[in-house]
Amino acid sequence: MSDIFGDLRNWGRVLKQLEQLRVAGRLDEHQEGLTRILRYPYNWQLRRAALRAVPDLKMPSKDLLNVLLGIVNDEDSALETRLLACDAVRHSIRRQREQGEPDRFEALAADWAARFLSTPQPPVLRDAVEAWLALVQEAAYAAR
Repeated sequence: MSDIFGDLRNWGRVLKQLEQLRVAGRLDEHQEGLTRILRYPYNWQLRRAALRAVPDLKMPSKDLLNVLLGIVNDEDSALETRLLACDAVRHSIRRQREQGEPDRFEALAADWAARFLSTPQPPVLRDAVEAWLALVQEAAYAAR
């Protein structure tokens, strides 16, 4: 994996690069850079574009999942951004399952969701987290 995105303050160029990689199906090769964009809190457009690109990854990394969970938990982030991160978590869990490695993310995501849901949250955010938790629990039930 590599990081070709360079200076994230040049966000117009980075958005174009991100879209080109997404269309070409080459995001997995640049997951390190995608993760760096997600960690960059200073440009909501970049962050949301990166969150929308996550479902196109074939094999999301554990580092990426941790960054996504951090965004969901970040009360300073806009609710829309946090909801996009929830959707990205759900897609990442599904992708790991498709690759035959569901345990890699599911336990982490389930534990994190249980802690998150034990505190007051906006209803729409609670619903989004419960959606990925239901996906994990559904798989656990099916495995019995």
